Amino acid sequence: MIMKASVLTLCSAIALTGCVDAYGDPNRSANGALIGGVTGAAIGNAIGDDTRSTVIGGVVGAAIGGAIGEDLDRQERELSRQLSGTGARVSNTGNQLLVVLPESVTFPTGSAAVNSAFLPALNDLAASLRSYPNSTIVVVGHTDDVGTAAFNQQLSLDRASAVARILVRYGVSSGRISYAGRGYDDPVASNGTAGGRAQNRRVEVLITPTN
Repeated sequence: MIMKASVLTLCSAIALTGCVDAYGDPNRSANGALIGGVTGAAIGNAIGDDTRSTVIGGVVGAAIGGAIGEDLDRQERELSRQLSGTGARVSNTGNQLLVVLPESVTFPTGSAAVNSAFLPALNDLAASLRSYPNSTIVVVGHTDDVGTAAFNQQLSLDRASAVARILVRYGVSSGRISYAGRGYDDPVASNGTAGGRAQNRRVEVLITPTN
């Protein structure tokens, strides 16, 4: 039993390492298959403790991992095309999609009311989420550091909630969506310049496959 637990622990470490190495790698489907295969093989061996179980686990894991990678690649391509020209940006980290909604196109300054002109883009995002139902969605609001921490925390939370509610209104299951506000705690650029502050004022939508 101790050996099997150790194998499972090693398996988890390998999977996590693979995800880090796959970050930004264009060959994400192959990475998914490799990670899934190694993980599945280790789990099969830990459970069955024989070569046959290892092989079966590896094959199943590779198939699942590869399919998830292919779905992410496909959804990224489709979303990038659908959101082209809206100001939203889509990226694929290898194990999830990140959709960045800049304040400049999503909200009036200091407000949590979504610009009506941006609603079609959110409708396209919701359509993609409905087409790929095997994922969870986390909506996270971010601000710059102008103003008090309390004000920015509440604004970031209200903006994330507004985007999440619109996605639900457009047909995404509320059970898949959660939201949070991070205020100015997670900047992506320096708050020392106007351009940097503009980059920090954003809402991020993280799409993570569940199987």
